[in-house]
Amino acid sequence: MELNMPCSILAEKLFNVLIDIVREHRCHCIALSGGIDTSAVLLASLKAGIKPRAYIVIYRNGVPGDLIYAEHLAKIFNIELNHIFIDYSHALKIRDDIIKCIGLEKTNSHGDGGCIEIRNDIVFYSVLAKAKSDGCDCIYLGSGGDEILTGYNFMLNLIGEELKNAIKKLSRGRFPELEIAKCINIDAVAPLLNEKAVELAYKIPLHCLRSDKFQGKEVLREILNEVGLHNIAERIKIPAESGSGTKSFCKSIYDELQS
Repeated sequence: MELNMPCSILAEKLFNVLIDIVREHRCHCIALSGGIDTSAVLLASLKAGIKPRAYIVIYRNGVPGDLIYAEHLAKIFNIELNHIFIDYSHALKIRDDIIKCIGLEKTNSHGDGGCIEIRNDIVFYSVLAKAKSDGCDCIYLGSGGDEILTGYNFMLNLIGEELKNAIKKLSRGRFPELEIAKCINIDAVAPLLNEKAVELAYKIPLHCLRSDKFQGKEVLREILNEVGLHNIAERIKIPAESGSGTKSFCKSIYDELQS
Protein backbone atom coordinates (compact mmCIF):
# COMPACT_ATOMS: atom_id res chain seq x y z
CA MET A 1 0.00 0.00 0.00
CA GLU A 2 1.33 3.44 -0.96
CA LEU A 3 2.20 5.89 1.79
CA ASN A 4 0.05 9.01 1.75
CA MET A 5 2.66 11.54 2.87
CA PRO A 6 4.37 14.62 1.43
CA CYS A 7 7.33 13.75 -0.77
CA SER A 8 9.68 15.62 1.56
CA ILE A 9 8.63 13.39 4.45
CA LEU A 10 9.14 10.27 2.33
CA ALA A 11 12.60 11.50 1.34
CA GLU A 12 13.41 11.94 5.02
CA LYS A 13 12.11 8.44 5.79
CA LEU A 14 14.25 6.95 3.02
CA PHE A 15 17.31 8.83 4.26
CA ASN A 16 16.75 7.54 7.79
CA VAL A 17 16.44 4.00 6.44
CA LEU A 18 19.76 4.41 4.62
CA ILE A 19 21.37 5.72 7.81
CA ASP A 20 20.11 2.69 9.73
CA ILE A 21 21.45 0.36 7.05
CA VAL A 22 24.96 1.83 7.04
CA ARG A 23 25.01 1.72 10.83
CA GLU A 24 24.25 -1.99 10.63
CA HIS A 25 26.96 -2.51 7.99
CA ARG A 26 29.83 -0.22 8.94
CA CYS A 27 32.24 0.17 6.02
CA HIS A 28 35.11 2.61 5.89
CA CYS A 29 35.36 2.71 2.10
CA ILE A 30 32.98 3.85 -0.64
CA ALA A 31 32.90 3.79 -4.44
CA LEU A 32 32.15 7.45 -5.14
CA SER A 33 31.08 8.54 -8.61
CA GLY A 34 29.52 11.79 -7.47
CA GLY A 35 26.23 10.64 -8.94
CA ILE A 36 22.91 10.82 -7.12
CA ASP A 37 23.05 7.30 -5.68
CA THR A 38 26.60 7.22 -4.31
CA SER A 39 26.23 10.77 -3.01
CA ALA A 40 23.12 9.80 -1.03
CA VAL A 41 24.92 6.78 0.42
CA LEU A 42 27.87 9.00 1.34
CA LEU A 43 25.55 11.43 3.13
CA ALA A 44 23.95 8.56 5.05
CA SER A 45 27.33 7.24 6.15
CA LEU A 46 28.49 10.67 7.30
CA LYS A 47 25.24 11.15 9.21
CA ALA A 48 25.85 7.76 10.84
CA GLY A 49 29.25 8.95 12.03
CA ILE A 50 31.23 7.05 9.39
CA LYS A 51 33.75 8.96 7.27
CA PRO A 52 34.62 6.54 4.47
CA ARG A 53 37.66 6.59 2.23
CA ALA A 54 36.41 7.18 -1.32
CA TYR A 55 37.52 5.68 -4.63
CA ILE A 56 36.99 6.84 -8.20
CA VAL A 57 38.26 5.41 -11.51
CA ILE A 58 39.76 7.62 -14.22
CA TYR A 59 40.50 6.16 -17.64
CA ARG A 60 43.46 8.03 -19.12
CA ASN A 61 42.31 7.42 -22.70
CA GLY A 62 38.80 8.79 -22.16
CA VAL A 63 36.84 11.70 -20.70
CA PRO A 64 35.81 11.07 -17.05
CA GLY A 65 32.49 12.82 -16.51
CA ASP A 66 32.26 11.96 -12.81
CA LEU A 67 35.56 13.40 -11.60
CA ILE A 68 34.50 17.00 -11.00
CA TYR A 69 31.50 15.91 -8.91
CA ALA A 70 33.41 13.41 -6.77
CA GLU A 71 36.13 15.98 -6.09
CA HIS A 72 33.46 18.53 -5.15
CA LEU A 73 32.05 16.13 -2.55
CA ALA A 74 35.50 15.27 -1.22
CA LYS A 75 36.28 18.95 -0.74
CA ILE A 76 32.97 19.82 0.92
CA PHE A 77 33.01 16.90 3.37
CA ASN A 78 36.79 16.68 3.78
CA ILE A 79 37.01 13.01 2.86
CA GLU A 80 39.93 11.19 1.30
CA LEU A 81 39.39 10.59 -2.42
CA ASN A 82 41.62 7.99 -4.05
CA HIS A 83 42.05 8.35 -7.82
CA ILE A 84 42.52 5.05 -9.64
CA PHE A 85 44.16 5.81 -12.98
CA ILE A 86 44.05 3.12 -15.65
CA ASP A 87 45.25 3.14 -19.25
CA TYR A 88 44.46 0.93 -22.22
CA SER A 89 47.01 -1.79 -21.48
CA HIS A 90 45.88 -1.97 -17.86
CA ALA A 91 42.26 -2.13 -18.98
CA LEU A 92 43.08 -5.09 -21.26
CA LYS A 93 44.47 -6.99 -18.27
CA ILE A 94 41.40 -6.12 -16.20
CA ARG A 95 39.15 -7.32 -19.04
CA ASP A 96 40.81 -10.74 -18.90
CA ASP A 97 40.41 -10.83 -15.11
CA ILE A 98 36.72 -9.97 -15.44
CA ILE A 99 36.14 -12.77 -17.96
CA LYS A 100 37.83 -15.23 -15.59
CA CYS A 101 35.74 -13.84 -12.75
CA ILE A 102 32.19 -13.82 -14.12
CA GLY A 103 32.52 -15.90 -17.29
CA LEU A 104 32.51 -15.10 -21.00
CA GLU A 105 28.76 -15.58 -21.42
CA LYS A 106 27.86 -12.92 -18.85
CA THR A 107 30.24 -10.40 -20.37
CA ASN A 108 28.14 -10.56 -23.55
CA SER A 109 25.01 -9.46 -21.66
CA HIS A 110 24.22 -6.79 -24.27
CA GLY A 111 24.81 -9.03 -27.28
CA ASP A 112 27.63 -6.83 -28.59
CA GLY A 113 30.55 -9.16 -28.01
CA GLY A 114 30.96 -7.95 -24.44
CA CYS A 115 31.98 -4.35 -25.12
CA ILE A 116 29.38 -2.48 -23.02
CA GLU A 117 29.55 -4.96 -20.14
CA ILE A 118 33.35 -4.82 -20.05
CA ARG A 119 33.49 -1.02 -20.29
CA ASN A 120 31.39 -0.80 -17.15
CA ASP A 121 32.84 -3.79 -15.32
CA ILE A 122 36.36 -2.40 -15.70
CA VAL A 123 35.26 0.43 -13.42
CA PHE A 124 33.70 -1.87 -10.82
CA TYR A 125 36.64 -4.29 -10.83
CA SER A 126 39.23 -1.51 -10.52
CA VAL A 127 37.53 0.08 -7.51
CA LEU A 128 36.84 -3.18 -5.72
CA ALA A 129 40.33 -4.58 -6.30
CA LYS A 130 42.03 -1.38 -5.15
CA ALA A 131 39.81 -1.12 -2.07
CA LYS A 132 40.62 -4.70 -1.17
CA SER A 133 44.37 -4.17 -1.62
CA ASP A 134 44.11 -1.10 0.62
CA GLY A 135 42.63 -3.22 3.39
CA CYS A 136 38.95 -2.30 3.11
CA ASP A 137 36.92 -5.00 4.85
CA CYS A 138 33.81 -3.76 3.06
CA ILE A 139 32.86 -1.00 0.66
CA TYR A 140 29.66 0.94 0.06
CA LEU A 141 28.20 0.97 -3.44
CA GLY A 142 25.40 3.09 -4.90
CA SER A 143 23.86 0.13 -6.73
CA GLY A 144 20.08 -0.05 -6.82
CA GLY A 145 18.98 3.58 -7.02
CA ASP A 146 17.96 3.34 -10.67
CA GLU A 147 16.20 0.04 -10.14
CA ILE A 148 14.07 0.91 -7.10
CA LEU A 149 13.51 4.63 -7.68
CA THR A 150 12.72 4.82 -11.43
CA GLY A 151 16.13 5.93 -12.62
CA TYR A 152 15.85 4.26 -16.02
CA ASN A 153 14.16 6.09 -18.87
CA PHE A 154 11.80 3.22 -19.70
CA MET A 155 10.48 3.28 -16.12
CA LEU A 156 9.33 6.87 -16.53
CA ASN A 157 6.58 5.62 -18.83
CA LEU A 158 5.27 2.98 -16.42
CA ILE A 159 2.42 3.46 -13.97
CA GLY A 160 0.59 1.43 -11.33
CA GLU A 161 1.29 -2.28 -11.14
CA GLU A 162 3.54 -2.14 -14.20
CA LEU A 163 5.95 0.12 -12.33
CA LYS A 164 5.72 -1.85 -9.09
CA ASN A 165 6.44 -5.10 -10.94
CA ALA A 166 9.40 -3.49 -12.71
CA ILE A 167 10.85 -2.32 -9.39
CA LYS A 168 10.40 -5.77 -7.87
CA LYS A 169 12.00 -7.51 -10.85
CA LEU A 170 14.92 -5.11 -11.25
CA SER A 171 15.77 -5.03 -7.55
CA ARG A 172 16.20 -8.81 -7.72
CA GLY A 173 18.11 -8.72 -10.99
CA ARG A 174 21.76 -9.08 -11.89
CA PHE A 175 24.31 -6.61 -10.54
CA PRO A 176 27.75 -7.28 -12.08
CA GLU A 177 29.52 -5.23 -9.41
CA LEU A 178 28.18 -7.54 -6.70
CA GLU A 179 29.25 -10.60 -8.70
CA ILE A 180 32.74 -9.17 -9.09
CA ALA A 181 32.95 -8.30 -5.39
CA LYS A 182 32.06 -11.87 -4.49
CA CYS A 183 34.60 -13.20 -6.97
CA ILE A 184 37.51 -11.17 -5.58
CA ASN A 185 36.32 -11.69 -2.00
CA ILE A 186 35.44 -8.21 -0.77
CA ASP A 187 32.21 -7.43 1.06
CA ALA A 188 30.21 -4.97 -1.07
CA VAL A 189 27.33 -3.25 0.73
CA ALA A 190 24.62 -1.67 -1.44
CA PRO A 191 22.26 0.15 0.98
CA LEU A 192 19.74 0.95 -1.76
CA LEU A 193 19.34 -2.77 -2.45
CA ASN A 194 18.82 -3.59 1.19
CA GLU A 195 15.42 -5.14 1.86
CA LYS A 196 14.41 -2.18 4.06
CA ALA A 197 15.12 0.36 1.31
CA VAL A 198 13.40 -1.72 -1.39
CA GLU A 199 10.34 -2.22 0.81
CA LEU A 200 10.00 1.53 1.40
CA ALA A 201 10.60 2.38 -2.27
CA TYR A 202 7.78 0.04 -3.21
CA LYS A 203 5.39 2.17 -1.13
CA ILE A 204 6.46 5.58 -2.46
CA PRO A 205 3.80 7.18 -4.73
CA LEU A 206 4.69 7.75 -8.36
CA HIS A 207 4.64 11.55 -8.07
CA CYS A 208 7.41 11.34 -5.45
CA LEU A 209 9.54 9.16 -7.71
CA ARG A 210 9.01 11.00 -10.98
CA SER A 211 9.01 14.78 -11.27
CA ASP A 212 7.11 17.16 -13.53
CA LYS A 213 10.37 17.41 -15.48
CA PHE A 214 10.01 13.68 -16.17
CA GLN A 215 13.11 12.62 -14.30
CA GLY A 216 13.30 9.80 -11.78
CA LYS A 217 14.77 9.36 -8.30
CA GLU A 218 13.07 12.49 -6.99
CA VAL A 219 13.25 11.38 -3.36
CA LEU A 220 17.03 11.02 -3.62
CA ARG A 221 17.28 14.40 -5.32
CA GLU A 222 15.27 15.83 -2.41
CA ILE A 223 17.81 14.42 0.07
CA LEU A 224 20.69 16.05 -1.83
CA ASN A 225 18.91 19.38 -2.29
CA GLU A 226 18.18 19.48 1.43
CA VAL A 227 21.93 19.78 2.17
CA GLY A 228 22.65 22.18 -0.69
CA LEU A 229 24.06 19.68 -3.20
CA HIS A 230 21.95 21.13 -6.01
CA ASN A 231 24.51 20.50 -8.75
CA ILE A 232 24.58 16.80 -7.93
CA ALA A 233 20.82 16.57 -7.37
CA GLU A 234 20.27 17.75 -10.95
CA ARG A 235 22.65 15.26 -12.55
CA ILE A 236 21.27 13.08 -15.29
CA LYS A 237 21.94 9.36 -15.25
CA ILE A 238 25.19 8.30 -16.89
CA PRO A 239 26.62 4.77 -16.78
CA ALA A 240 29.95 3.93 -15.14
CA GLU A 241 31.64 3.84 -18.56
CA SER A 242 30.78 7.50 -19.18
CA GLY A 243 31.62 8.60 -15.65
CA SER A 244 35.09 7.06 -15.77
CA GLY A 245 35.84 7.52 -19.46
CA THR A 246 36.07 3.80 -20.28
CA LYS A 247 33.42 4.21 -22.97
CA SER A 248 36.32 4.81 -25.37
CA PHE A 249 37.90 1.45 -24.49
CA CYS A 250 36.03 -0.39 -27.27
CA LYS A 251 33.35 0.17 -29.89
CA SER A 252 29.89 -1.32 -29.39
CA ILE A 253 27.34 -1.82 -32.15
CA TYR A 254 24.98 0.25 -30.00
CA ASP A 255 27.23 3.33 -29.94
CA GLU A 256 26.12 4.43 -33.41
CA LEU A 257 22.47 4.05 -32.46
CA GLN A 258 22.97 6.41 -29.52
CA SER A 259 24.86 9.06 -31.49
